[in-house]
Order: sequence, then structure tokens, then C-alpha cells
Amino acid sequence: MKPEMSSSAPGKAVWVGKGSTKIPPPSEYWAFLTQELPGPQTERLKEQSDQRHSEFTTGDLPAPEADALALLIRFASDGWVERRERHLCRECGEELNAQDITAPVCPRCGKSFREHSGVVDETVFLRELSAVRSVDWVVAIHGMNTSGAWQEAFSWKFSTTWGRSVPVAVYKYGFVVVGVVLAWRRRKFQRELRTKLAALKDEARAQGFLGNPDVIAHSFGTWLFGHLLEDELKRSEADRLQFGRVILAGCILRPNFDWKNIREAHLVEDVLNHYGTADRVVPLAHVTIVESGPSGRRGFDGDQVLNIQAVGFGHSDLFSIEKHDEKGLTYLANSYQKYWRPFLTLPSEELAVLPDRKDPEQLWRQFPWPLRGTLFPFLVLPLVLTLLCLLAAWIGAPLWGWRTPLLDFVGITTSGLVLLLACAATVSLWRHWRRRDG
Repeated sequence: MKPEMSSSAPGKAVWVGKGSTKIPPPSEYWAFLTQELPGPQTERLKEQSDQRHSEFTTGDLPAPEADALALLIRFASDGWVERRERHLCRECGEELNAQDITAPVCPRCGKSFREHSGVVDETVFLRELSAVRSVDWVVAIHGMNTSGAWQEAFSWKFSTTWGRSVPVAVYKYGFVVVGVVLAWRRRKFQRELRTKLAALKDEARAQGFLGNPDVIAHSFGTWLFGHLLEDELKRSEADRLQFGRVILAGCILRPNFDWKNIREAHLVEDVLNHYGTADRVVPLAHVTIVESGPSGRRGFDGDQVLNIQAVGFGHSDLFSIEKHDEKGLTYLANSYQKYWRPFLTLPSEELAVLPDRKDPEQLWRQFPWPLRGTLFPFLVLPLVLTLLCLLAAWIGAPLWGWRTPLLDFVGITTSGLVLLLACAATVSLWRHWRRRDG
């Protein structure tokens, strides 16, 4: 929920009547209310709200009672709870309706109202939140050139903070360097991923985990998973793999990726894209890998994905177990507690209140065709092979006589590669200047 702005007080959120009894207030509301009514009563009310209490009374808040009542009335006027007058039997504590209190005895316990001092009148403030979502099991898919150490830490978080056993399947495909630019290698990784996920699904169901798995993926793992979903659309409905909620970090899928059709086909539920504004790896993907883009740097277009911005974060910072925030939490612990766990458990109608949402201000435009990872493989692969031949010649192999043409070929491919990257950088800078000037 986005606050409306007051014309009389620029920058000041107007919350009166803008809340809903179906969702908890977002962090922006509490910041606003704390400025308006600072003190331990507001802090306690926020704590109870975050704990998903459905009922609030003055007795639950610090004294004085008059101030507590004023705070709850304000909370109701802002739309987050409904005020209600309730009647209780003083003896059994059961709630009574208007007809019950006119009778001589309590219809619940049969005791005379006169004998035990009658009926208690109480003012309560109520809301109706949906039940939290249950997480059945999870799949974690790492990126390229990493052993995925974060997956073990992520799995540990689940096993120690969830309060129950939540299986986490850690999928590893090893270190990848040249394979990401080779179409047949990417497809091989994708087929292997699907085979593994299908096997995990059968194994999970055999052990009583009947729900669809939630997924968290990083970097090249997001590309594999996203294109797996596109291929699932081509299968018959009975043969499709289905998943729960999806968390993407360092994502290299196109910002205009077709999440709409994927979600309408019920292949996934909700999707969270957690992106770092200082990610230097993601922008390179569009030039080096076909059908990729910088969604992990600027977010997805449209309204199908929750884009969460991490200001100043690099490609793998969200998973860091070495870097710490101002509260002493590791970046991974902060990501998990503040964003990922709420995303996995909150009802769909409450996901809009997640903090730090930031959607792109303009639609993404692809680079010209030659710069979309199409020519890059034809330049970099011959260059790598030629350099290997030169290395073999240098250590005394029979290729020594071919060193001159090999060096010439290195110069040609290197020049082409530099020209390609320079064109990509020029196009990117030109678009940046146009957005800034516009």
C-alpha cells in the first residue's frame, strides 16, 4: 500500500481511513504514527500488530489507560481495526449478545448475573487477518562459479528459526565458465535441473511433503529456472512441474520476462526479485548470454513481480555471511528475516507491505540484436581456443610454427570483442543520458 500525499503538507502521509482490517500496517505507517504519537504505547501496539494479534484492548498496552484508548481509537480511525463494544459474563468470561444480558442468568454457565456482579462491558478493537502461509519444502539453486556456500547457511536458517522441520534441497551444478555462452551447454544444465526437480518432487511426496516447493535462485540459477518455466508452458498440463513462491537474487532474466503467462498457468505463485543497485555482474549478462537481461540490477517491468531494492548491494551481498549490517546481523540473516521469510509466509494480500519495494521507472529496452549475447560466443570462444594453442606452442608443442597466424587471429578476435563491448557500453550510456535529460 502506498500512502497518499497531503497537498497542505508535502511529504506527509495521510493515513486516516486508508488502512484495512485485512492486512497489518506497513512499516511506513508505523514510522508516521511514531512521529505523531511517540512512546512505549505505540511501540507495544506495533509489536502486537507484527505478532499478528487480531484483538487489541487498553489492558494490553502500557498505562495510562486514557492514552491507550486514544491510541487505539486513532488506530481504528486510520482503518486498521474496528472498534466494538463487547459484553462478558463476569463468572465464565464468555461473550454475550444484547439479548443474553437481559436475562437473569448467564446462558453459558447458568450463574445469576446478580450473584456475581453482573456483566462486564469492554471496548475491544478487532481485525481479520488471513492465516499465515505454510512452507512445505524449498529448493535452492546457486549461480555460476560458486559452490553455493550460502545454500548451507540458508538451509540452517530454516532448520533453526522456522519452529518445525522444513526440508531444503540444495541443487548444485558445479563451476561454469565457458558453458554459459554455449547454447547446448545451457540447455544441458536446464535439462539436468528439470530431471532433478522432477525426482525431488516424487521423493518429497513419497515422504509426505505434498505441497509444491518454494524456490530461491541466484545469478545463472535464475536463468536456468526461468527458462525451465518457459519450457514447462509447452508441456501438457498433466506433465508440468509446479512451484510455490519464488525468490530471485542477482537475477539475469530479461526485465520483460513473461511472468504473466507463467503465473496464469499456475507454474508459480508469487515472485520476489531482490536486486542490488551496485551489482556489476548482472549488466554483463545481456551482452554475453542469449535471452538474459539486468532484472537483478533494476527490477522487472509490469506488476507480476515484487521488486525489492537493496541499495549499495553487489552481486552476492544478499547471501553474505561475512558482511554485517548496522545491527550486527549478517547480510544473509537480514535478507532472510526482513524480506524472505515474510515473503514465504504472509498471505498474498499482505505482500504489498514488504519494505523497500522499488519498481523500474521506465520500461526496459533490449540492446540491438548483435549485442544481445548473439555475437559474443563467436568472438570469445575462438579467442579462448587460440590462446590455449599459443600456450601449448609456448611450452614446446608442435604448434610453435603457427604462432604468427595464431597471434594475428588473437588480435582480430580481441578487436572484435573489444568493439562489441564498446558498442554495448555506448548504447547503455546513451540510454542513461537520455533518461537523465528526459
